[in-house]
Amino acid sequence: MGHPKITIGPQDFPAWGKLVKTWATGKNYVDHHMTETDPVPTAPDTKFPKPRSFPEFWDQCFQANVGLFFDDGNNTPVPRDVGVGLIVLQGDSDVFVLRVPPQETLLEHEAKFLGSQSYQFPEHYQRIFGGPPLQAQMETKVKRMTIHAERVGEYTLNTCG
Repeated sequence: MGHPKITIGPQDFPAWGKLVKTWATGKNYVDHHMTETDPVPTAPDTKFPKPRSFPEFWDQCFQANVGLFFDDGNNTPVPRDVGVGLIVLQGDSDVFVLRVPPQETLLEHEAKFLGSQSYQFPEHYQRIFGGPPLQAQMETKVKRMTIHAERVGEYTLNTCG
């Protein structure tokens, strides 16, 4: 088995989203100062090209103030030369990219949903949705697995599909 899953710092989702939008569009969302009259960058910018290796990815995350951590329960920072590969996929309107989660990750999260550990939804869910799923939706294994299936399905469809 390889390294634990890599995640970002819980407060880094806005910066991470801007970095992803930059890679997707070629426009620098990272350094763009948003205003109500100018909410998105308009000019192409090559400061953050799509990374071709994990060290390039790490460097750009560092520049964009996105912390990379192992999802190991200890918030262990990911070193630049961790020894993992990187694949960046980007479809277009004529190509449907179906990204399926790694088996180990899916089974690990299933175990968290089924076990005594409570499944931790990202912190921004609290802000957007007002909290985690209702307790009544988590009271049985069948209900927890239904939520898990919905979350995996939604994630899979919305992850660049």
